[in-house]
Amino acid sequence: MSDPETHDTPMPLRIEQRRFGVRAFFEFNEETLHWGLDDVRGLRTRTAEYADLAQEREQLEQREGGWGWLARFAFLSALFSHWFSVAGTPLVIAWMTVGVVALVVQFGFVRRYTVIASPRGDVMVPLGDGHDAVLDEIDRRRAAQLRERFDYLSPDESPEQQRHRVLWLQRQGSLDANEVSARLLQIDLMAQVPPSNDSDD
Repeated sequence: MSDPETHDTPMPLRIEQRRFGVRAFFEFNEETLHWGLDDVRGLRTRTAEYADLAQEREQLEQREGGWGWLARFAFLSALFSHWFSVAGTPLVIAWMTVGVVALVVQFGFVRRYTVIASPRGDVMVPLGDGHDAVLDEIDRRRAAQLRERFDYLSPDESPEQQRHRVLWLQRQGSLDANEVSARLLQIDLMAQVPPSNDSDD
């Protein structure tokens, strides 16, 4: 009995990050990035084409406040009050200790992200292990997708339009300096060719 036919379909690259109670994943498919972030606000996911991801990056800091801070304070209060009561320490010292520890926790656990805008929602990459690998992979695939879609020369366009597109691709990291020079030279040569006259004499 022959073995069933198998197809060598490569698995998409997947990078996961865990930091300060936040879990993020980045699944790099052939044409799209599938991204998810799971934090105190719950799980949210996005899917976007690489070409739609912005080249500009922003930085974001988040400090957990409100209910998260109160929950920590209540937990630490119960814990420290028990310890100090066993040791016979006055309760006021216990509360002062709890307040100091809670403030350290509040301002010490800061979540930092690199934010990449897209029409389908911001992609947030937590700083820490895997951060640079995620950004490098996004940049590489974004540049490749833009090149695949916009790296062409058309006789139906003016030389100015074509030069503008070539220089734009260079700014996006899709073309290097040698490739740009070659394409600009080709555009100049195309502009010097006189239009063909297909009319009958």
